Amino acid sequence: MARHSIARATPRSDFSVAIEWTDGTSSRIDFRPEIVKGGALSQLGEPALFLHRLFVQSAGNSLAWETPSGLIDFHADELWQRAHRKQVAAE
Repeated sequence: MARHSIARATPRSDFSVAIEWTDGTSSRIDFRPEIVKGGALSQLGEPALFLHRLFVQSAGNSLAWETPSGLIDFHADELWQRAHRKQVAAE
């Protein structure tokens, strides 16, 4: 079970996602590093797919994109840690 839960997610044209967490906080995650690694995640580099196929799944436990080759998902706890690790580094 996830410790952190996603209330809403909005994809942006710069290949980031604005996330509103159920605790009332918000974060922005840049997915460009995953896209440039290639492999299955390179599919997220297609703007139409990135912007229009994103959804919050499992009652806020993950973000997912439906792609031609299957589901690509990211667990909410991993995204929360990633977002907050960057915020701490920026301070």
